[in-house]
Amino acid sequence: CSVPLFCSFDFGSVRTLSPSLAMDSSQEIAGQLPPLIAAQLDYLLNRSPVQIRVESIRKGDSTSRYADRFLLLVPCCLDYVKWDVVFNWEYPWLAPDIIFSADDENFQPLTLMGDHQVMPQNVWSILRDWSAKDASRLLCLIIELRNLYLQYQCKLVEEVDDPRVRFETGTISGLQGLEMCLITGVDKSQEVKFAVPLLMMDLSQLMRGYSSSGTHQPIIYLQVIFPVWRGKTSVPTAPQLKLFAPPSIKEVFDVEDVKLPVWPDGMCLAEYIPTLKDTLRRQVNDAYSSVTLRRNFIEALILQFGRPIEAEAMFCRRVSVLISSGAFVFLVHFSLPIQFPKQQPSLTFQSSQHFDTLGKPINRVYKEYPWSPRWDSTQMVQRIFDFVVEECNNFKKYCNDTLQHYR
Repeated sequence: CSVPLFCSFDFGSVRTLSPSLAMDSSQEIAGQLPPLIAAQLDYLLNRSPVQIRVESIRKGDSTSRYADRFLLLVPCCLDYVKWDVVFNWEYPWLAPDIIFSADDENFQPLTLMGDHQVMPQNVWSILRDWSAKDASRLLCLIIELRNLYLQYQCKLVEEVDDPRVRFETGTISGLQGLEMCLITGVDKSQEVKFAVPLLMMDLSQLMRGYSSSGTHQPIIYLQVIFPVWRGKTSVPTAPQLKLFAPPSIKEVFDVEDVKLPVWPDGMCLAEYIPTLKDTLRRQVNDAYSSVTLRRNFIEALILQFGRPIEAEAMFCRRVSVLISSGAFVFLVHFSLPIQFPKQQPSLTFQSSQHFDTLGKPINRVYKEYPWSPRWDSTQMVQRIFDFVVEECNNFKKYCNDTLQHYR
């Protein structure tokens, strides 16, 4: 079994994985809206310090030349509230109207009554000084309204007649970045939800080639949900607890792998959060170390197998090499888990000469082969190389048998 070295592929210049910020495409926006409005929305989606999404770009009148309204999904407590932004395509230089959710009928920050201004000063200033030539105006307005909405929700939570909720709110209200909201179900039952920021991950310090815009630093949050007992003495049961993290860190750290500390009787958030932060920090550090170990593994792989035909160089999760055994040529795809080297890579052998009835290459996945997390990278790769040498004829027979089955 020989490994060809003809592929002119440099690991230092392999493709990198862009962080997933769920940004809406500028190309999709351009052309649907008047240029002045499109510039406002494009700036908002690409410069916002929080992840705002857009849906349902539409026309107010079917005969209109341009669309002039859209639905914004504004983040709140690890969920979204939906606000309609309504411009006038014939007068795109005017500030928009904002229509809030019907569930928030008491949230009216844009209200003016007679000669008396009840609109918050910051919002009033933005609207008074509105200039369509300044593409940042819409973002400034939405961020200011979001801040007011978070204050509105905080006030609703503080007014909840539940001793336990009041206690928890009072002990953690000083946490920077904390968000809270009151949720009312269809049966009029209520819950209080907290979004507690735990840890910010600065991937740029750890991943080669990682480029962050600086506007969406990935943060791991704890979501906490308490039922509201409406003045009754609440039963001291554990709240609903769940970790949340943005998709941009999925390749380096998966919060689903984190086992939350037990919530014992008498526990409160002010005591629980520091313990969870310590646990999370240790596991994140292990994940950072795993990236370095994966990178060392791929570098050792190159020395043994030759330059890969494809590799994911940022988080070092995937790499593919070309193998030849006589006239039989096939690919080996390595998938390196986040918890490498505790968990061994999965290997997918893929033939370049055998195809199923749908025209797809025949492949076979191997998850069991000689492995020890205590080996160094060179020994890991050498043992995998020996396994590939031993298995290549079996894989060729497997491909031939599979073709016979299809005939």
